[in-house]
Amino acid sequence: WKDTATIKRLKARGGTMIRLKVKEVAEQKKMSMRKLVKESGIAYNTLRTMYRDPYRPVSTETLDKISKALGVDASELIESVPD
Repeated sequence: WKDTATIKRLKARGGTMIRLKVKEVAEQKKMSMRKLVKESGIAYNTLRTMYRDPYRPVSTETLDKISKALGVDASELIESVPD
């Protein structure tokens, strides 16, 4: 899940980084990407990008849709990662 170019770019900013845990939570819930796309109403490419690059910015609206589809609080889909 580590994209070194993204990590280097974020580290250059300093502080902590936010990492998405959507893939991990979906796997724990045994929900496929296809089903999560259908249940959340977000685009497949958006979800695929989140799976491939968990450091990529995402809107709170998208996180809300995913959290509802997974039946979890949106706070469970993110974590702070120190540099």
